Amino acid sequence: MQLHDIDKNPLENLSDDGLRELLLKAVDLQRADRQENQILYYQPVSPRALQIHECRSRTVGIGGGNGASKTETALVELVMCATGVFPQSLSHLAREKFRGPIQTRIVCESLTTVLHPIILPKLQWWRWSGADMPGGEKGHWGWIPKTSLIDGDWARSWSEKLRTLRLICRDPETNKMVGESTIQAMSVDQDPSDFASGDFHIVLHDEPPSLAIWRENEARTMRVGGRMLLAMTWPDDPSIAVDWIFNEVYEPGLNPREKRVQWFTLSTFDNAHLKQEEVHAQANAWSDEIRKVRIEGQPIRFSNRIHPDFTDFTKTWCFPCGKSVITSLTSLTAGEARCCSHCGSGDMEDYNHVEEFEASRTWPTILLLDPHPRKPHCLSWVQIDPSDDLWQVADCQIDGEPADVKKKANEIETGLGLVVARRLMDPNMGASPSGIKRDVSWQDEFRAAGLNCDLADDSSVGRSRLNGYLKPDRATRRPRFHVHPRCKDTIYQLNRYVWDDYKRSLEKDLKQTPKTKHDDFPTLLKYCLNSEPQFNILKYGAPVFKRTGQRKGAY
Repeated sequence: MQLHDIDKNPLENLSDDGLRELLLKAVDLQRADRQENQILYYQPVSPRALQIHECRSRTVGIGGGNGASKTETALVELVMCATGVFPQSLSHLAREKFRGPIQTRIVCESLTTVLHPIILPKLQWWRWSGADMPGGEKGHWGWIPKTSLIDGDWARSWSEKLRTLRLICRDPETNKMVGESTIQAMSVDQDPSDFASGDFHIVLHDEPPSLAIWRENEARTMRVGGRMLLAMTWPDDPSIAVDWIFNEVYEPGLNPREKRVQWFTLSTFDNAHLKQEEVHAQANAWSDEIRKVRIEGQPIRFSNRIHPDFTDFTKTWCFPCGKSVITSLTSLTAGEARCCSHCGSGDMEDYNHVEEFEASRTWPTILLLDPHPRKPHCLSWVQIDPSDDLWQVADCQIDGEPADVKKKANEIETGLGLVVARRLMDPNMGASPSGIKRDVSWQDEFRAAGLNCDLADDSSVGRSRLNGYLKPDRATRRPRFHVHPRCKDTIYQLNRYVWDDYKRSLEKDLKQTPKTKHDDFPTLLKYCLNSEPQFNILKYGAPVFKRTGQRKGAY
């Protein structure tokens, strides 16, 4: 053999039929590899789903619409940690998340109607789930690799009597077997005492369990530093008891100061594995309230928000309808301009109240202060632009004395280069006694510390004015209120500020008073709007009108 023969491409000697056969074999090998190792090909359906996998919190809540991939995301998280087989898209998490062989538990709604027909097929490597034919783009094979089963055999790994699946666990770096992990299956219709045994590194709840079951599973994960996962769609029936989830998982999970609990919301619109034409058609047929629950994954209790148009994610506003709408997907696929699914108009605009922007060093700023004797003082800074639109640049909560508040305010104002033209204080608390001396008010205390604040107007008119500022303006195609992402407390409370309701009768209307919970920062914005802020007056002062000549006649 000549030396130059070594460098020849071996494919050059193949006939067309031979090359075609070789390519078909390569395709078959790739198809078989995807089927037996589907988890390696996993891609999160959205950036928010990726954040779920990157989350380190002990308790993770995943809310979402029907088909939003909340269960799939949670199952992949559990399987990759139990087998040591991490998707290529999440390989950067292997070193941090792999703990070796672990014990896990899945809690579903029913062993007969959910576990066998739905959950287990999502794990079995030879079973297909999706809208396309098996092997298509819209769907996936079971998430557990064939090589992670005992002798590659599901029957040897699964015990129907114990409802437990044994899995071979491999080190993701060396691919060497390091032991066995287990997945135990249980259901919410079992007695809570059935959950009171064992230690588990991950407990996945597919749809809401009872509080008693949740407590038992918390105890099971506590001793080994385990994690609690909850994947659910909020029920659109208000009589279903999920308030404990709202109070213990959802609210803490969205609190920017809470690190042990995190909540993520997935939208059905983000799942590319679904036939989105059908999803949009069904969404258009539902009412706004049902769509928010079934598609956007929002709790039904937020249907009575005081500022319902506020949004921290991109939505579409239809000017003829005067509200946020879903666009017609059919028009998009036909290559036409977008149109409103309600009225068919193309007069629409995408909007989001939360956006990055630079604080202006020339626009006048209003400082708003809500003092509290037993909880942190709340402050907001809102700038007024030449068009009299509002730009909230900062907010904060401060424990301490008025002098501490003044110091913190100076830091924020200096750091952002703010020109404060007016300071307003909650009139109810500002005029009340600040301590032992009843003749010394909070307004006096802050004035002595260097924060001279006027008492704000407490009229409820400001709430309706803010709602007007939240709607995109037809002329500018933008809302008149903008908030910087750093204002986490304001964003958090605007999304949860709701009207009070009657405790007993479902037949009565909502009370015409807001709930006091989550009202601090929305109320500061109300004070701002009640002051009717205008750029020219705040920057240059009120104009002085002089009367020419001398008045004649009776006064």
